[in-house]
Amino acid sequence: MSEVQETAAEPAIVQALLRLPPAEQQRLLEWSRGLGAIRDGTLRGGKKAVAMLALTRDRKAAWPLVKLLSLALKHGVWDARSWALRLGIGSIVATFLVVGNAGAGLVAVGGGVRLPLWLLVGAGGVLIGLLADTLKAQRKRHRQS
Repeated sequence: MSEVQETAAEPAIVQALLRLPPAEQQRLLEWSRGLGAIRDGTLRGGKKAVAMLALTRDRKAAWPLVKLLSLALKHGVWDARSWALRLGIGSIVATFLVVGNAGAGLVAVGGGVRLPLWLLVGAGGVLIGLLADTLKAQRKRHRQS
């Protein structure tokens, strides 16, 4: 699992921020203060957006921000998920990369439906993971009794 474990007191984004090097933390702090000043300033509309983008460029905050968001997103999308869901996500991505958006036709109860293969394989991956987890839990219960 990840080093980042989200708690009610400290969300994953805060923990990801604490994992950044001190120099990048300082850049993000200065950048966020600048954004607050622009937000509360007198600029309006497009000029405010241009000023925010210029501040991001000048403070060199884009890369630390991308790193911060990717660490937090990785935790939320991957690290905090079960083995079964990881298997499903992995099979969805792998199938989509191999066959693209090719489809498979399903005919059931007189009606036909076309579904992307990545969706079918991903659902199968999740199902396999859930079955494996269920069987493990059942074997564990039988050993204890």
